[in-house]
Amino acid sequence: MESRSESRNLSWELIDSREDRSYNLFSVSINRNKSPRTGKIHEFQVLKSPDWVAVVSLTPQNEMILVRQYRHGTSELSLEPPGGLVKDGQTPEQSGREELEEETGYRAESLELLGWMHPMPALFSNRFYVYLARNATPTGRLNPDDTEEVETVLAPVQQVREYIRLGSIRCGVMIAALHLFFDHEDNQIRTSL
Repeated sequence: MESRSESRNLSWELIDSREDRSYNLFSVSINRNKSPRTGKIHEFQVLKSPDWVAVVSLTPQNEMILVRQYRHGTSELSLEPPGGLVKDGQTPEQSGREELEEETGYRAESLELLGWMHPMPALFSNRFYVYLARNATPTGRLNPDDTEEVETVLAPVQQVREYIRLGSIRCGVMIAALHLFFDHEDNQIRTSL
């Protein structure tokens, strides 16, 4: 990638940081950073949250396992792959396995990391990990958290892109997770030709 500003320093120097507020799912820090261009110091709010994880899961019949749940931020139902916070002391994969079974009642023998991303680097400091679980089978152990009401939805994989196009799936980070999955599958097809 070429850029006219490649030789310019674009990184802001962190002068200090203090936690302003702490909530259950995230804390708000006030960072004071020095501009590399002007030398002036500005304040920025940074949301510190545990890492997030999502699991794009497929049944042996090539159905994608999704969950429909109420999202308090939008006051709407959302259709998306299962996922949640990476629990303290766990790897993203361990938390992904737990979230898959807790939210859907399905389990897979192995998970493959498709990638990770920063969900919103302008505000959040965390990472969002995306795993692929193939041949997921029901265990009968659906066990959502007390604050979750979820419905498991099985969708033919070929229809999921249409769900995104039609707005049935609207969560931005989950659409990015599904993009990683579709890109992975498209690459598998290309390399097998």
